[in-house]
Parts: sequence; structure tokens; C-alpha cells
Amino acid sequence: MENNFLQSTLKSGLFDIGDSDDRLKWLEKSIADLVKFLKKNYPLLPKYSLVALDPNISDSEPVLTDVEEIVTKYWKALRGKYPEMPRNIHRGVILNALLQLGNEDTIAARIIYLTSSNFYPYAKLGKEKEIIKTLLTELGEIAEKHAVEEWSLIDEAPIIKLSTLKINEIGFGKTTLDKESLKGDLLKAIQNNPQTNQGSNHGGNSSWGEHFADKASEGISESFNKAFDEFNKSLTPDSIEKPINNFFSAFKKSLNETLKSSFSSIVAVERRSKLLWWKETLYSPSLKKSYRDVSKTLIPLIMGYDLNSQVAKITPLSVDYLLRDTLYILNEKNSETIKYKDFLNQLDKDSSKSDLLNYFKEINETEGRISVTDFIILFMNDRVKAKEFTVRTGIKENDEISVGDLSVTIFHDLLTKRLTSK
Repeated sequence: MENNFLQSTLKSGLFDIGDSDDRLKWLEKSIADLVKFLKKNYPLLPKYSLVALDPNISDSEPVLTDVEEIVTKYWKALRGKYPEMPRNIHRGVILNALLQLGNEDTIAARIIYLTSSNFYPYAKLGKEKEIIKTLLTELGEIAEKHAVEEWSLIDEAPIIKLSTLKINEIGFGKTTLDKESLKGDLLKAIQNNPQTNQGSNHGGNSSWGEHFADKASEGISESFNKAFDEFNKSLTPDSIEKPINNFFSAFKKSLNETLKSSFSSIVAVERRSKLLWWKETLYSPSLKKSYRDVSKTLIPLIMGYDLNSQVAKITPLSVDYLLRDTLYILNEKNSETIKYKDFLNQLDKDSSKSDLLNYFKEINETEGRISVTDFIILFMNDRVKAKEFTVRTGIKENDEISVGDLSVTIFHDLLTKRLTSK
């Protein structure tokens, strides 16, 4: 990939390396190394995305320390120029690595986009705002194009394409009697019988006749046998089997492609029908009851979970709107916002929150930045306190979110976990 984005990062003023070409090369090598590292560690992509988008990330963030080890491998005097943690340089390296990896791999693009789009509304961005917007737009388009292809229907009736069966390599050898040889045998046959010295004037019942019949039939038989032997040599099993096998191999390939295309379309229809049925019934397949019987605090959590359980991990943006619209059926005020600290307080007091513990099981207790969903799971399991929300997620306790957006956030985070599990 060209360095256009890196140049844009430098021009944005996110960090300054002066006019040193060496430093630019060091950063390029650092970005390349980080791309290789993230390719082998997909589960770390969400954490790196969250760190890259946060200008106020803590200097003690483990991701920054890991990136510094990569950068100082080339820029050895980095801390001589920047005594304090140069987090904007490291964030710039991460942003460039994320964009490069996302352009190379649609799954990576989706992971980065889903994670970043959850945090982006709360990021207090400065000089880097435009380059991050560019990153999200580019990777979002890649992810959406991929998802639409996965969910698309066939516009045309499937047709099996077959080539004409041509037996080009088979050929019949020329079948001819050896005229000169046959003539010589016949001349020999009409000669006198050497035993009786009698010629043709003695007739067919004579010894000469017997002699002529034997010699003539022997000569004609040999000529025909020789001719048919040559014919048989020209007609081999391979000359017939090869073109027929080639024909049916092409037929099988065309049939498989047609069936695959048809099956993909059937799957797409089944996916859509399943979601429409889910929306119409308002039934929670996990809790085994109507969403109308679930507390309003838990609804966005369990609906995000249920939707994730029913869709393919490659999912178009339109599914987010289906989720929001389904929530709207249950609560017309779902677009109203609530402060995160108030939501956590309501969740803590909800007597039925234990119902969700059977479904939100995966506890992420890693150090550093985590997603909103990871924090909620830790919170429900009494592993963190509400006051730790800002430190762990980078989002302020007083920041607000709508019920619809909260459910979409849960949905995105759960999809991301599935995508990183590859």
C-alpha cells in the first residue's frame, strides 16, 4: 500500500517527525511489523482499534507499550526526542496498520469498523478527526460491500453452462487390403499343385482346386487380418474415455457452481425470513418468552444477544436498523438517551439481571481498554465497579446513549467476538 494515509497522518499534525526521511522510513517499517503482528493476533484488533481512536488514552495502556517496542526497534532514539510516552506517534502507527490490514482482509475491515463505530461518537478527537473519519469510511465501505454480497439474492435464473461434447482425439486408422500382397498370394494359388503338377484346367474338385482354395483363402485372410489389426490399434479406450471424462468434469463444475449460487440465494432468503419472523413475534429465543415480559433495562442487552445468535457473522448495516426498529415496536421512546452511569445503576438494581448471566458468559479481564459490552459483562458479574467505566472504556459516565444505540453496540461487540475467533 502506498504511504498516502501516512502522509495524511503527518499533515494532520497528529505528531511531528520533522523533515527526517529516516524517521519516515522507521515509521513505515514499524507499521509493516505491526500489520504482521495483528494478522497473527486477530483477537487484539478491537483493543488496538479502541486505543487508536482515543486521544486521551492512558500512558500506561499496555497496547502503547507493545507498539513502542516495535517502533524503537527502528527509531532507537525515540525517547530521547520524546521523554514522555509519545502516544500520538504510536496511535498514528496503529491507525496506519489498521487501514492497511483492513484493505487486505475484509474480515479485519469488519472487526475494525464494528469496534471503532461503537466508540467514535464519544471520541474527543482533535487534529486526527479527518483521518479517522477517512479510515472508518473506507473500511466501512469494504465491510458493507462484503456483507451485501453474502446476503444478496440471484437476479437471474441459474443456468448450467455446458460445452459441446467433442471427441477430437479419436480417429479411425485407414483400413485397406494390401493389394500387391493379395495379388502375389493369388498368383501363387493358381500355380500348379507341386504334388500333382496339375493346373487350373482340372477344376475345383481336383487336387489343384483344393490347393487353390487353401492358398487363396490364406492370402485373403492374412490381408484382412492385417488391415483390421491396424484399425484396432487406432481405436483405444483412452481415446474414447478422455473426451467423455473431460465433458463430465466440466458438467460437474458448472452444476456445482449453479447449485452453490442457488443455495446462497436460498440462504439469503431464509436469513431475511427468519429476522422478519423474529421482529414480528417479538419472542426471545434465549429467554423463551416475549420481549414484552422482559424489563426495559435488560431488553437492549438481550435483543442484541439474540440477534447476534441468529445472523451470520458477516452482516450488512441494514440489520442494525432492523434491531432499532424492533426496539421501537416495544418502546416508542427508545430514541431517548440515558447516561451510562444511570443505565449501570438501573442494571445493578434490576432483580432479573441474573437471567442474562447464562448468556453473557465470556468474561474479558484483560488489562487496558475494553469494549462497553465487556464492561457490562464484568459489571454484572461483580468484577468491576460502575465508577471504573470511564477508565476501562474511554467513555465518560455522563455521556449519553439511546436504547437503540446501546443494543446495536452490544450486537456489534458480540459480532466482533465471533469474527476474531477465527
